[in-house]
Amino acid sequence: MTVQRLPLSSLLAQPLTFVLCPPALRFYLTHSLVLLASLLAVGAALWDGQSGFGLIHWVGILFGGTVLLLSLWPPSWSRQRLINLAFDEQQLYLVNGLGKQAVALPRERVCAVNKGKLPGHDGAIIAFTLDLALNDAELALVQETLGTQVEDRFKLEEDRYRFGFVGNWQNRRQLLAAVSVLAPAVITPAAVADEDDDDEWDD
Repeated sequence: MTVQRLPLSSLLAQPLTFVLCPPALRFYLTHSLVLLASLLAVGAALWDGQSGFGLIHWVGILFGGTVLLLSLWPPSWSRQRLINLAFDEQQLYLVNGLGKQAVALPRERVCAVNKGKLPGHDGAIIAFTLDLALNDAELALVQETLGTQVEDRFKLEEDRYRFGFVGNWQNRRQLLAAVSVLAPAVITPAAVADEDDDDEWDD
C-alpha cells in the first residue's frame, strides 16, 4: 500500500511546495483583535457594574471571559492546527492538524480538482474538492487519520472518492491556482457562478 501515515512534525520538516495553512498576518491579527475585544468586554462589564451588577454585566463577563480564555489558550495561536492539505513534487499529504497526523499518497492518485464551493457537514464552506483514487483499505486509513466519516455524496465510484477542503483564510484565486497543478480542473456550473463573488469569498 503506497498510502502511509506520518506525524505532522515529520511532514513539516520536509521541503514542501504548498501548505494549506492560514496566512500568518491575517491569522495572528484576527486572534489579537478577538483577544482585545474580549478583554474590553470583560473590563467594560466590571467597570460599568461597580454600582450594581445587572444581567447585561453578567452576560459581558461570562461570554467575554469565555472568549478571553479561549483566546489565551496557547494552542489557539498555532496555525498548524488548521493545516488540512500539503504537497510536494511527488506526494500529496492529507493533514489532520488537530490530531497532528498526515497521510501521504502519490500525487498521481489525484484524478481531478473541483473548483465549486460546497457546504460541509459541519457548516464550513468547502473551497474545493480533490477526487482521489483509493482502495477500501487506503480510504479507511485516510478516514481514520483525518477523523472523518465516509459521506455518500462524495463516493464517486469504486476506488474513487472526493475529499473537500476549506479555504483556511486564503485568497480564493490564489488558492485555486495553487492546487490546480495537482490535476485537471473540473469546472462546474457552481464554480462558474463563483467567479463573480471572489471578493465576497475573501471577506
